[in-house]
Amino acid sequence: MGFSTSGATAILFIGLLIAVGIAYPTLETANDRRMTAMEDRDQRALEIRNTDVAVESAVYNGSSGTLTVEIGNTGSTTLSVSETDLLVDGVYRSGYETAVEGNADRTVWQPGETLRMTADLETEPTRVKIVTENGIAETVTEPEIEVTN
Repeated sequence: MGFSTSGATAILFIGLLIAVGIAYPTLETANDRRMTAMEDRDQRALEIRNTDVAVESAVYNGSSGTLTVEIGNTGSTTLSVSETDLLVDGVYRSGYETAVEGNADRTVWQPGETLRMTADLETEPTRVKIVTENGIAETVTEPEIEVTN
């Protein structure tokens, strides 16, 4: 073997080291992002499993046009009041009043507590749905909605 063979081998080896030096940080970053995404997915799945709500009452007052829904946080996840949605007859409602355990200033809804939502409606509802920030939903339909005057 002459010098040309040894020189070519050395050049190829140095090129390989440079290529690995360039590729390794990129692959390491991609693996870190993948692991972070998997941890986030697992955390969301755990929160979904631990989230549960139950509609305790849904009362529509026909004379005032007010719907009052009381929902109990029966899971073990703390929920955000502002990220809990109200749908009436399939229509997303906004601008309704909320109170946790009678306090309208509360922004979180702890396990075991009751959230009250009060919305003004034009017609008597036939279906009320509550959706939490984790996508857990509870629906009540006409027979379960109490109507008063």
